[in-house]
Amino acid sequence: MTLVACSNSDGYKKKLKVPYKDLDPQTLEIVEYNKAFFGIDTANFEEGIRAIQPQFKNLLGDNINDMQIKYLKDFATDTFVIKLNHMVEEEFVDMTPIANQLKEVYQHFHYYYPEAYIPTTYTYVSGINYENGPVIVNRDKIMISLDFYLNNKDLIYDKLGMPRYASRRCQPAVLPKDMAEALYFNYVYKAYIAKNALIDMVERGKKLYFIEAMIPNIPDSILLGYTARQMQWAIENEGEVWATVVGNNMLYPNNYENQRILFADGPFTAPFGEEAPARLGEFLGLQIIRSFMSNNDVEMTYFMNLTNQQDIFQRSQYKPRK
Repeated sequence: MTLVACSNSDGYKKKLKVPYKDLDPQTLEIVEYNKAFFGIDTANFEEGIRAIQPQFKNLLGDNINDMQIKYLKDFATDTFVIKLNHMVEEEFVDMTPIANQLKEVYQHFHYYYPEAYIPTTYTYVSGINYENGPVIVNRDKIMISLDFYLNNKDLIYDKLGMPRYASRRCQPAVLPKDMAEALYFNYVYKAYIAKNALIDMVERGKKLYFIEAMIPNIPDSILLGYTARQMQWAIENEGEVWATVVGNNMLYPNNYENQRILFADGPFTAPFGEEAPARLGEFLGLQIIRSFMSNNDVEMTYFMNLTNQQDIFQRSQYKPRK
């Protein structure tokens, strides 16, 4: 994925430059559960899993019963899972670069939310568990499924039936973004009812702006999950897309078709042509929030608590590129 950035106004960018480097954590240890788990001799699996259980109580629990041991052994000896683990070992020989990137995400998070507790970070192989997704954040652990970041080597995601528009995001460069998004949903997100497209635009834009606050140098192509060509299309056609949305009365009606056109994931947005990326509503929402932060003297944490999407939109003074 080629990295591409765009800008709406410089005002919001200045707010993202915060003094984070002296904050915790100064170093980040990522605990590689995957190495401990797959290092077990499967001929003596029960003995091996019980040996590592005290170190990984957060993952394995205080006690392991026979049914759990059977499930874990079946997982450890599954040929597809073994292949995934080998690919993870080849891709992530050294976790230092990832640890350094995540450390800065956590430091930015602590700048805005100094009282928040960030638990231990673990890596594991999930077997590409779609239900849990690539990053899990809860009160006692953070878990990163490294098999979601294999760059589709050996067409591994193709073989699972994952669409290419989704699998091209399965690369290590996206991991910090996924972590920031998981932090957002665990610590910041407030449930809302998407009564219309404008509400969804604003709320999705808030999420993307939060991620950007955690990773101020993130390229927009990574933030939005677009290719370089798609990102360029969105930048060049922002005014036309907005004019179409407003002209076709897509902002306010509670209309499923409008929601689908603006927010459904996919290879492109059909009404705008095959060059147009999907989720253009998210792109517009990000620009609205950037405009709001550029035109209003508010702190990021205060802004995240605002729930009047119409007021946010009006105060944004959003004017798309022509």
